[in-house]
Amino acid sequence: MRMSRERFEELVVQEEQDLMARLPRGLQEDAQDLLIEIADRPSADEMKDFDLEPGETLYGAYLGVPLVERRADDVLLAPSRIWLFHEPLTSSGRTEIEVRRQIRRTLVHEVAHHFGMSEDELEQRGQG
Repeated sequence: MRMSRERFEELVVQEEQDLMARLPRGLQEDAQDLLIEIADRPSADEMKDFDLEPGETLYGAYLGVPLVERRADDVLLAPSRIWLFHEPLTSSGRTEIEVRRQIRRTLVHEVAHHFGMSEDELEQRGQG
């Protein structure tokens, strides 16, 4: 679906706020350092980094050190980032509702990586 970057960003903010509000208080605090970034599409290097096959779609990416892998002396770590890709996400549905659903699903998936869940664990939970 065609969607302006501005409208897409509005949906991302709404879905991020809704997701964070639904997390238990302790997890909300742990997710406060996450930065949400938006790009038009993943770069060729990003596609290679995630071992995607030709034709596979990358809606988002988590870049950072998951909380379960951090140590108490990791105070100088850069903030973790979630990248959401405008073009693949807006192409994922025919209606705004469908696009919004995929944004939500992608945010849940990437936030789960922040908390330490692997791709296999997410797949087992139906979030792959």
